[in-house]
Amino acid sequence: MKKSSPSKSKPTEPAKSRREIKKFWTEEGELDLSEASKKKRAQIIEAALDTFLELGYEGASMNLVAERAGVIKQTIYSHFQDKQSLFREVIKTLTVDYVQNALKKPELIGQPLPAVLREIAETILARHQDPRHIRFVRTMIGEAERFPELAKLFTDTTVKPVLKLVVTLIANQKDYRFADPDSFARVFIGTVVNHCLQQHILHGRELLPFDSTRLVDELVRLVDMHRK
Repeated sequence: MKKSSPSKSKPTEPAKSRREIKKFWTEEGELDLSEASKKKRAQIIEAALDTFLELGYEGASMNLVAERAGVIKQTIYSHFQDKQSLFREVIKTLTVDYVQNALKKPELIGQPLPAVLREIAETILARHQDPRHIRFVRTMIGEAERFPELAKLFTDTTVKPVLKLVVTLIANQKDYRFADPDSFARVFIGTVVNHCLQQHILHGRELLPFDSTRLVDELVRLVDMHRK
């Protein structure tokens, strides 16, 4: 009787780690985020913000963020590639996302350029009323000398997108003409940010108080001067 040859078993593939299975920090991965994953991501960002504020960039470890967020460290790495990526998301959540969400108000649809730019200015000013935001800016300034890459990260994540937003708004309208939209964007945003730093970081509210409403009104009048 012919003996049957033993069946060859397929080689067992190594088990994939959770990080290999889920990479929500990729563009494809972000599209797969469930509501539960979005909630967990928000928990991580919130815990990271508190940790950065308390310990600074160098002192904030992924282990501690995981502990405070109530997740395992591997979960953080499924959402963020590394600590710098997590820090970038914290900055983005505190700044650019806040401005862009404000511009989604239905009442702003179809509004003229001065009204939209006023909303941007008032949103930035309102953000600086948040004590945690002020603490975060102070932390960034304090860490910038030791970690120059953080200053670059802050500029790339915050300053550049907001400037680009203003330049895009100018380009997408026809009622106002600007010889140099990039320069105007820097004048507009730079004036607002400088006021915030003066008043909230450098104790200007006690030493050099100034009503932010007057500042915004003057900036809007400057915009109106560019009407065709």
